[in-house]
Amino acid sequence: MQSIIPLLARAAGVSLFFLAAIFTSSQAADYPSRPIKIVVAGPPGGGTDFLARLLADKLMKQFGNSVIVENRAGASGLIGTKYVKQAAPDGYTLIMGHTGTHAILPLIHTERTYDPIKDFTPISLIATTPDFLVVPANSPIKNFADLVARAKEKPGVLTYGTPGIGQPQHVLALRVTMQAGIKLMHVPYNGSSPAITDLLGGRLTSMFVTSAAIMPFIKSGQVRALAISTETRSKLLPNVPTLEEAGLKGLYQVDWLGLFGPAHMPAATVKTLSTAVMKVMQGAAIRHQISESYMDPEGTTPQKLTTLQADDVAKFKQIVEETGLKIN
Repeated sequence: MQSIIPLLARAAGVSLFFLAAIFTSSQAADYPSRPIKIVVAGPPGGGTDFLARLLADKLMKQFGNSVIVENRAGASGLIGTKYVKQAAPDGYTLIMGHTGTHAILPLIHTERTYDPIKDFTPISLIATTPDFLVVPANSPIKNFADLVARAKEKPGVLTYGTPGIGQPQHVLALRVTMQAGIKLMHVPYNGSSPAITDLLGGRLTSMFVTSAAIMPFIKSGQVRALAISTETRSKLLPNVPTLEEAGLKGLYQVDWLGLFGPAHMPAATVKTLSTAVMKVMQGAAIRHQISESYMDPEGTTPQKLTTLQADDVAKFKQIVEETGLKIN
């Protein structure tokens, strides 16, 4: 009798395994059967929020099911990102991640927060965007050389705003100030919108900001762009020099935004999602809307986002070590 019990136990274990596999397969086959949530780890109104809502609207039509956007701002994106990390990996809680949340933030915290690669499932690269260094249109600072000269006259007095500590724009600013040999006072915000408000109100000397967030103000003449972070000049603003042309050798940076889910999502669910996203991103209307917002539309396989993310994590790890950027 004793020899039969282990056999029954093993048989029961095998049955449970196959029942679990069938249940997971059934869930993936029925996906999506309820609303999908895309988390934005920042406030409403920014470029990430815009892109998430645009994608959610198109995916809702593609799936015939609700796709909602939920803003979970705070701690430069840490709160919303950790929320998605801890969510069930069933494809119903996603995040519009970006260079900050999924390449930089975990590298600068003195305590472990999350692993940007191991704790998430890449689904698709959605868009890329350059950064600008800008000042108010009425500023006496006319170009980058002016900013450097005034900063050297008054070290640590002139200010620069960013969407938050550890965001790509903050890292870019550290690289710029280190190479230029100047000291500026960092004023971090919870997103781009409040920083732009203070910039326009004259409460900031300058700001490092994404093209998506600042271009309307450049176009309206309220803001002056001193430099762009790309390798070559933008066709939209051909008169704005690159940072390298402004005198900073080899200094360029392009940010990206991508759709992620928690780690260990079923392969079938990932395929369903990525296929739907790529189909949506092929649409002329959404590509036009993204381009009009001064971002470059993408829409890729999970593998391309995986490679891009891994390359950036390695790159920013070196940059963080060079700049000494760390936060508690």
